[in-house]
Amino acid sequence: MMNWLNQHVQAIKLVLARMDNNKLSTFMISLVIAVAMAIPGVFYLGVEHLSKLSNHMQDETEISVFMQRDAGSKALSDVEATLSSNPAIKKFKLVSKADAWEELKAKASSSNVNNEVQNLEQNPLPDAFFIQAKSADPAALASLREELQALPGVDQALLNAEWAKRLSSILALGTKIIAFIAALLALALLVIIGNTVRMQILTQKDEIVVSKLIGATTNFIRTPFLYAGMVYGLFGGVLAMAILIVIVQLFNQSVSQLSQLYSGDFSLAWFNLPLYLGITLLSIFIGWLGSFLSVSRAIASIKID
Repeated sequence: MMNWLNQHVQAIKLVLARMDNNKLSTFMISLVIAVAMAIPGVFYLGVEHLSKLSNHMQDETEISVFMQRDAGSKALSDVEATLSSNPAIKKFKLVSKADAWEELKAKASSSNVNNEVQNLEQNPLPDAFFIQAKSADPAALASLREELQALPGVDQALLNAEWAKRLSSILALGTKIIAFIAALLALALLVIIGNTVRMQILTQKDEIVVSKLIGATTNFIRTPFLYAGMVYGLFGGVLAMAILIVIVQLFNQSVSQLSQLYSGDFSLAWFNLPLYLGITLLSIFIGWLGSFLSVSRAIASIKID
């Protein structure tokens, strides 16, 4: 066990020493990995933030139930009792036609339509209920709307959730695009890391031949190169995290004024442990896989004369 552990420790020290002697090339390879991993990471953060914003907006989606203009107080009370007992409804608010009429006149007094409103002989507005459902699922909302539409005394039940459906579809498409881009970049990294390790093998061909002559196994020869790929991936993952943090901070500074104008929070969270951990582990795995494929093929091609 100690011999096995010592073998791996020596392999890691050898890899780090070689990288220390070639700082510039090590940094450039790690930077390529970092950029390739940061690109889908940025898109992922954007889609994740929009998805949370979409869920929040869906939670605020209301069903507007407008009563018939000639509906009496009994019909109004019956609908209110039905809404109170409906388990699918989180909360609701009644806006009487008198209150709506006063609000309309107040708004009209500060605009150009004041005369038109004052010329109306009677209140044209109906009593209305504004309902927030417990579920934000579009299908559940549509079913609830149809149920409310069928209540006696109800003239019209409106649900404006088409925008939410479209946004959800766009976000789903964005997620697929991110996965596709990440897969392409992962393939590119496999090629880059594989070629880098292959060049290292060619420069150390004589050492490998000597190692084979004295009885070294393929696993023994391959171990330092596998660690090299993993260390490249580790450095690349750490650099990717740094790039993402800088991009997020620059983005938050750019949209801070816009966020204040709309009284909202459009900022991205700079700390995302699952994303950073995933990027780092994926970078290490890609580095290991690229090295494994390259070194296995290269060592097999080295013949001992």
